[in-house]
Parts: sequence; structure tokens; C-alpha cells
Amino acid sequence: MGLADDSRVTVFLGGFILSLLALVGVTALGAFAVLTALLDPAAGASILVVLLETAAPFVAVAAMLGFVSLFLLVGLVVTAVRSASIPRSARLAGLARTVERYSAGARDLGLSETFEPTTEDRIDELKERYVDGEITELEYERRLQDLMREEDVSDERVRRERDQRDREFEL
Repeated sequence: MGLADDSRVTVFLGGFILSLLALVGVTALGAFAVLTALLDPAAGASILVVLLETAAPFVAVAAMLGFVSLFLLVGLVVTAVRSASIPRSARLAGLARTVERYSAGARDLGLSETFEPTTEDRIDELKERYVDGEITELEYERRLQDLMREEDVSDERVRRERDQRDREFEL
């Protein structure tokens, strides 16, 4: 599921765009009202009073719309970040480990563990490379065994992987 498919992201984005359009509209109307008031000042009133009386309602509405827009933008960003999937890759994990060496904040967050591919991810990648013909059956077996030893995965998983591979070749 992508970000565009998330209904909360769509609602926040739509609300943010509408609030920005309303803010631009109110600002344009306020500017037009102020210009009109300056061109036709009321008799005996100072220009400052005329400007304040004319602009005050528009400034209040624009401020309210600005706060609504800000709220919707924060909601959009938070929702988008929460629904975005985090890619897992050995390269990203290596980069995160480098950042962790120099940043205490990154160490506290445990970034490298967040980006480190799981055993399942590594097995899936190995399968893809084998199916695509990038590695031979012997290389696939060797690397699968190495993964199982590294991660201390049971022999049951290795047996299932072999059985599945054998069934795929029988078809």
C-alpha cells in the first residue's frame, strides 16, 4: 500500500490544499478591500483608522486559516511518515552504522537495526538472484547454508527452502 492509497494522507492533503486556497482567497479579498478603502476614504477619518477597520476582519480570518493550514500540514507529514515503509538494505544499514559512529542521537535511535535486512529478506533476495539466473544452484545452496549458520536458523527452514525450490523446478 502506497502513500497515495492511504485515505488519511489523502484527507490531510486535500484539507491542506483547500485551506491554502482559502488563505490565498481571503488575503486577495483583504488586499482588494484595503485598496478600495484607500481610494475612497470615509470623510473625516484618518487613513490608519480606515486601514485598521478594513483589514482587521481579513487578518483575523487569515490567521485562523494559517493555523488550520499548519495543523493540516503537520498531520499530513506525521501520517505520511507513519504509513511510509522503511526500506531494509545492507547498504542502508552500513550507512546507518557510519552515522551512529559520529552521532550519539543516531546510536540512541538504533538506526542500523532499523535498516538491517531480516533473515527472511536475505533469503528472499537470494531466491530472486537464483531464479533470475545470477547464481548457480550450488552457490544458492552454499549461501543459504551460510545465512542459516549466521542467523542460527533451524535446519527445518533450510529443508523447507530446498523442498520449495525442488517443487518449483518440477513444475
